[in-house]
Amino acid sequence: MPGSSRRPRRRPSGRRGSRRIWPSVRYYTQKLADWPGWTERAVNPVMRGLFRDEHDPELVAAWREGRTGFPMVDASMRALVETGYLNFRMRAMVASYFQYVLREWWKRGADFMYRHLVDADPAINYAQWQSQCNLTGVHPVRIYDPAKQAREYDPEGAFVREYVPELAPLPDGHLAKPEKAPLAVQDEAGVRVGEDYPRPVVDFERRAAETREQFAALDGRATEALSDERVRRRGSFSNRGGRSESRESADRPVDGQSSLADF
Repeated sequence: MPGSSRRPRRRPSGRRGSRRIWPSVRYYTQKLADWPGWTERAVNPVMRGLFRDEHDPELVAAWREGRTGFPMVDASMRALVETGYLNFRMRAMVASYFQYVLREWWKRGADFMYRHLVDADPAINYAQWQSQCNLTGVHPVRIYDPAKQAREYDPEGAFVREYVPELAPLPDGHLAKPEKAPLAVQDEAGVRVGEDYPRPVVDFERRAAETREQFAALDGRATEALSDERVRRRGSFSNRGGRSESRESADRPVDGQSSLADF
């Protein structure tokens, strides 16, 4: 498990106190106690080492520093580093983006997030990364579209404008995908994509399609691995707190967050 070097954090704007208490904290803690491997390797052996050898340091640096060219990802990563906090949905989005879109080894991202969260909990952090990245072979491949997340949860651009101020002059309708803004709009706003703010570092649709295809190819073997009772038990998130959950709902947020105001 990585160590941490903390520094004073800027208090995030909006409504935020301490993180809501997860009703299943003890459940996650018990899962980590039962199998400490959660912090080191994929639960499902078929998923171990996935993307580890495809490492691109420049893409990882862009993710860490909030300069991927995807404003919602960049705002989230800058908020994480500056404040030590992200709400559940944004944690899920940047984890999904890191593995499924950048196609990077999950542990590099999970370790970085763990080191920067002021409310870091190893059981929750690593279990949720494995869940969001479907390293259990149980959960669905859920690839969050950063532009869709921006339109739905930051429609007026308050969050993006706060943490990606170089985009602040752009009209609301162009904040989700600034690279699509006509040059006339960019010139009027005084923002030139590719100079003041980077273009997307990868093609989202192409990367997402490649990842879906790859996971579909692994699905049979991953399912077969679940015939091992130990693997199946580790990967299951059912019956948390006495509730039985379906595959589709297993990794939904449990704190009721519905917008970036819950920050």
